[in-house]
Amino acid sequence: MKGLCLRSLAPDNDKEKKEEAYELVRKGVKHDLKSHVCWHVYGLLYRQDREYKEAIKCYLNALRIDKENIQILRDLALLQIQMRDLSGFVDTRHQLLTLKPSNRSHWITFAVAHHINGNHELAVQVLNQFESTLDEVPASEAYEHSEMLLFAATVLGAGGKPEEALAYLDKRKDKIKDRQGLQELTASLLLRVGRRAEAEAAYRALLEVNPNNYKMHDGLQEALGLRPDANGELTDEARAQLASVYGELQKQYPRSSACRRIPLDFLIGDNFVAAADAYLRGGLTRGVPSLFVDVRPLLAGPVKRVALQRLVEGYRDSLKSKGAYPPLSGGDGSASAPESPQTLVWVLLFLARLYDGQGRLEEALAAIDEALAHTPTLIELHVAKAKVLKHAGDLEGAAHCAETSRRMDLQDRYLNSVAVKALLQAGHCAAAERTASLFTRDGEQGAYTLYDMQHMWYEVAAGRAHAAKGPSGAGPALKKFTAVVQHFNDISEDQFDFHSYCIRKGTLRSYVGMLGMMEKLYGHEFYSKAAAGAVRVYLSLHDSPPGAANGSDEEALLAGMSPEERKKYKLQKKKEEKEKARKAAEDKEREEREKREREKAAAAKGGKKAPAASKREPDPDPEGAKLAATPDPLGEASKLVETLVRHAGSRPASHCLAAEVALRRGRLVVALGAVRRAAQVAPGGLANPDVHALLVRLALAVETSPPENPVVRSVVAAGLQALMGQGSARDYAAAWRKRHGATSLAHRVAAGRAEVLLGGADEAKARAEAVALVLEEDPSASPHDHAECAEVHRLLRDTWGDAAAAERWRAACAAAFPHSRYFGGAQAIALEAAYDFENMREAFGKLSF
Repeated sequence: MKGLCLRSLAPDNDKEKKEEAYELVRKGVKHDLKSHVCWHVYGLLYRQDREYKEAIKCYLNALRIDKENIQILRDLALLQIQMRDLSGFVDTRHQLLTLKPSNRSHWITFAVAHHINGNHELAVQVLNQFESTLDEVPASEAYEHSEMLLFAATVLGAGGKPEEALAYLDKRKDKIKDRQGLQELTASLLLRVGRRAEAEAAYRALLEVNPNNYKMHDGLQEALGLRPDANGELTDEARAQLASVYGELQKQYPRSSACRRIPLDFLIGDNFVAAADAYLRGGLTRGVPSLFVDVRPLLAGPVKRVALQRLVEGYRDSLKSKGAYPPLSGGDGSASAPESPQTLVWVLLFLARLYDGQGRLEEALAAIDEALAHTPTLIELHVAKAKVLKHAGDLEGAAHCAETSRRMDLQDRYLNSVAVKALLQAGHCAAAERTASLFTRDGEQGAYTLYDMQHMWYEVAAGRAHAAKGPSGAGPALKKFTAVVQHFNDISEDQFDFHSYCIRKGTLRSYVGMLGMMEKLYGHEFYSKAAAGAVRVYLSLHDSPPGAANGSDEEALLAGMSPEERKKYKLQKKKEEKEKARKAAEDKEREEREKREREKAAAAKGGKKAPAASKREPDPDPEGAKLAATPDPLGEASKLVETLVRHAGSRPASHCLAAEVALRRGRLVVALGAVRRAAQVAPGGLANPDVHALLVRLALAVETSPPENPVVRSVVAAGLQALMGQGSARDYAAAWRKRHGATSLAHRVAAGRAEVLLGGADEAKARAEAVALVLEEDPSASPHDHAECAEVHRLLRDTWGDAAAAERWRAACAAAFPHSRYFGGAQAIALEAAYDFENMREAFGKLSF
């Protein structure tokens, strides 16, 4: 017991007290190996430290001594479902039910255990048997009983028995309190058994409750047999029927936006133009900011994209010349009523976002500037301009516009987030953190509060911003990326409390849904981004260890920079030093202020000493220096890659990173498997540039340093032959270059990298050929990504060391991206020299435009 108390009192980072607690408990176990209490306490310690496998072993040892201990069985069951040991979970819940059948939760949990283990029929039998034991359901448990009935019907449906589920619901519908849930479940079951007429009536009744519920619209279309086929196609007859159905729904629900928006997905030709015309006019007249996002899926098809563009451009021209919309498409040709002057502003904003999506950045900026000249106080215009400038390469200008929009409404959290993201993209990490901290509680440190609030989008963006700074940003980048990884570990751990809570509250369907969500937790986009970012930082630390950096390295780095880049580098370094000094001064000032406040409070209480203010334990590694100083960066990267491959295997980046780590560790069989899986999921397969670069590197590694083990050598050789065919790596690279080398800029770069890798003794010639291949690309050809072009410039200048080629590429990109500050574009927006994001202070006064 002393060990358990000591562990509960010890902070998580106090390893000495934790070890002392474990040592005490081990002594207790040694003194009495046949005490179930000692083994139980030992398991509790492991559970507290999330060592669930060890905790389960301790619980099993305790149960060997006391097989009918209810508390130990409960704790064991919680760990088994947490670890998804489903067969063990079923056995443990059966033991609990046998020992105490009068407990309602034991019946419910036993049924849930069978359901998640795939024994749906047995789960329903358990629930029916439990229901038969109830003479009367108390009024206080009516809701829980209702949820149990709905859960049983759901289980029957999941077990492939929708007819029985319908009969089950019909027999017990008077006992079900969730009428909306009952209707939705009944409608879906009717659809599954083919009773389409009844399903149609059910979905129409649900639409009366909420005509904007898209799921109900999907169900209605399925009931009518008018859903698109596997290729997303509809027959002309089906389109006509759907048009008739939605014509009736629009009359029945004239205020429903979904009834007017959904027809745009299936209508074509003049019918689409007429429907889109009416829909766009309504949104533009009312000034709906989300209108473009609403219709953006329609832009994927070239026909509808051109039609929408012509409509909105027609609005712009007519509003400029006549102050009204043109005659309605498909109408009687009568003139439209005059519109508010503000309508033109929303039309220009829509056009700007449309042009931005097409890569027509100059036209997008022209439209926004015209709208700003008309209404400079419209916040959405500044936000849109920030996005366009980001795509145009003017990250500083984008940050300026985003900051302007934020200051126009200081209480808007969304605008604050937009400004923070823009500042991070421009590399102003300290300013971004201070801006984000404006919405944290007063007196708390921003970084701590943002971590507690699990601002994962911020941490991913901040990690990328720090990583872009190179070796100096490795520590802070890892700090942010690993924070996101820790958030997901905490989310997985948090489900522990719901295993018993959801059963007690009766929310069985939500509980099962939560378990399913947890199965896919580590496949979430935020986890993939953070883990991939951390892996890339670890790879860079392995390739260039921090200890290798010295003053001569920095001099060599500065020597390879242009005068503008050298100036920017030194300015950034100076700002970082000033920022550290400023933070230290602010921390000291805050401590002194808190001390004065405590003394003042003590004096106000008649000389009594005021209690010390609660203070968070200081972060032992605030800048991530310990993370960056790991002795085995590849080992840390391997842990993250393993999770990525297991849970985010549908993303090519997961397998590409796995191949990168395996190649560096010399595990060629693992690298081969990763490349093969990347080729399976990547767009284009083996034609994908990232996959091609990895495959060439793998083949070259096998050719230059063949594995010593003959079995490994034969396996890798057979795998490479299956991917590359007969011939050497050089033959394959030449064939790939001929077939795919001119597809895109990324393909040219991949072909050039392969050429340099395979250059052998004549490296200079291979590098010249690679440079010539890359420079064949015209960066002014649309569309091109600014970040990709900047990466190519760094490749030419730093990696391949061709300053002349880098300058040629820079000049071409400066013409293609005239707003780019990186390439020295001539049209980058002018900012005041005193506009310093890193040292700005909040100005809450009026803005001048």
